[in-house]
Amino acid sequence: MSQTERRRQLRVVAELLLVHIPPLLQADQALAHDLMAVVATALLAVHEDAERSATAWDKRAYHLRADELRREWSWALAAANTATELALASAPLRTTAVAKLRRLIRPTLKRPARRQIADPTRFRGAAQALAARRARRRKVLRSSL
Repeated sequence: MSQTERRRQLRVVAELLLVHIPPLLQADQALAHDLMAVVATALLAVHEDAERSATAWDKRAYHLRADELRREWSWALAAANTATELALASAPLRTTAVAKLRRLIRPTLKRPARRQIADPTRFRGAAQALAARRARRRKVLRSSL
């Protein structure tokens, strides 16, 4: 993933948070949780890619560039963890929680000019998949101890 792809992921996140999730908060909480799981997955991918890129810069002894990249994307892990907790929570999503996540990402998060996601219902089941992946990961971590 390059910087362009990280920014593309952020456009998807912005679209989900600003266009698709708000109307679902009243209409379809299950789909809102599924879309929040997609947001969490995208943010985690952004964080992991930024960390991989910074590690590559460190190997080339460009430590200042690596530190700058880590600072630029330092918010991504906290936002991914927050989105994961919101997606997996049994409580309904609230407008205030979504607004808090938006502020964690960027206070200036803007509505995309054109939609990239035509049918958000295709993400049904994403929260269950995220929960299953998280359970497998915890199982692996426990078995390695």
